[in-house]
Amino acid sequence: MFPTPDLSHLKRSDYSKIYEPDSDSFLFLDALECELNIIRSLDPLIIVEFGCGSGIISTFLSKHILSSHCSLFYLTDINPHACSSTQKTYQQNNVIQQFQITNCDLATPFLQRLANGVDLILFNPPYVPTDEVVNSGDNLIDAAYSGGKQGIEVIQRAIEQASILLTENGLFYMIALELNSVETLTLIAKKFNLTMEIVLKRRTLIESLIVVKFKRKLNSAQE
Repeated sequence: MFPTPDLSHLKRSDYSKIYEPDSDSFLFLDALECELNIIRSLDPLIIVEFGCGSGIISTFLSKHILSSHCSLFYLTDINPHACSSTQKTYQQNNVIQQFQITNCDLATPFLQRLANGVDLILFNPPYVPTDEVVNSGDNLIDAAYSGGKQGIEVIQRAIEQASILLTENGLFYMIALELNSVETLTLIAKKFNLTMEIVLKRRTLIESLIVVKFKRKLNSAQE
């Protein structure tokens, strides 16, 4: 088992502004470790993380899964405090890969430039069902939780963007609640010509979490 990235530089005051890694974050790390051979065989050149938060997920990927790979990371977050925290986490853990951190919504500014060019996408999304999605205002930490109706409003946009960004063999890993409905997620993936499978699942005291993997649907010739 690989060690968790060093987050000792982040203090309680930081976690009042950004999402503090929790059971979903650690499940994501475990899933990436389970998928180690698949991800390494993909030999990803361009990697995107939607909602980088503290930087724990992409740092783990960089340090332990892709330590010998030359990759370029595009990291985004709608919360500027998360962007600066991720920058500090990369420095704290001596990440050597090239990275660009952008304060934006998902990968919206890069869709045209990176279309069909991203090998790997990561996302621990806001999946909690809420009346509306929070993406502006002073308390942007709420954006890390609020997923809108059924908790899938942001998730659906992320899947759509992934369908634009992924290479032919690219992979998109994402956390979700079983409450978000696997059937609904599968239908959304199908709408955007992607397939979905569950990589790992875990029940916590308050929720049942899954890590899912999306990839492009093979055409009949490839099948």
